[in-house]
Amino acid sequence: MKPLIGICANYSTDSAPGIVSGLGAMGQEWQLLSADYVTSIERAGGIPVILPVTENVETAELMLSKLDGILFSGGSDVDSQLYGEYPSYELGPIEPKRDLHEISLAKKALFQSNIPVLGICRGMQLMNVAAEGSLFQDLKKQQPDCFNHSVVGAPMHHPVHDVAIDYDSKLREIYQSDTLAVNSFHHQAVRELGIDFVANAFSPDGLIEGMEWKGDRFVCAVQWHPEMMIDKVPEVMPLFTAFVKECAKAHMV
Repeated sequence: MKPLIGICANYSTDSAPGIVSGLGAMGQEWQLLSADYVTSIERAGGIPVILPVTENVETAELMLSKLDGILFSGGSDVDSQLYGEYPSYELGPIEPKRDLHEISLAKKALFQSNIPVLGICRGMQLMNVAAEGSLFQDLKKQQPDCFNHSVVGAPMHHPVHDVAIDYDSKLREIYQSDTLAVNSFHHQAVRELGIDFVANAFSPDGLIEGMEWKGDRFVCAVQWHPEMMIDKVPEVMPLFTAFVKECAKAHMV
């Protein structure tokens, strides 16, 4: 039996997606997810299930109990108040309903379960905040010596920089390489690591690009978007393969 893997959806109060696509009407709120996440999990051998932002977080927590793994996806900025900071002028759009929902879900997944967890871009940042870590609200402002990590004009699959992978890490075991070429679409990043997390990948300017849980459990997150690269850069696929393999083990328990 293939493992059942939940993928967190975006949440938007903007009715534009429905209006532009002809699928909805003015005033509707939307749950959205790029098909890339679904494809990546399915190709790796998992059964993808899109997890909505529910009115009551207990509903989502009950769903978590049925899953063999969970993927925290990308999206909008994380509300700075969740890591004890007032918003800067550079903080981008936030969605408090999604933030509060996913923070609660991430805490339960991380600290009250043993299922494998994967985070991508915002998902990495969200997991770090859930573990009492902090973020750079805007790299250009707070880390001016960093190069541009938000290359929004590049094709989604195009690698724009390498990351150096720590030798003694799960990520190194997954990729069997000390470096990996990655895309980059973020202006926020991990600042102080949260409880039980260690950094496992760094960009050439020293920014944390990946993190993982201490110990044997599969809890891993990356700052880039491997789901956008799988068709053109298959070298990124082992992360999904390893994640789904661990979810399959959890399913058998």
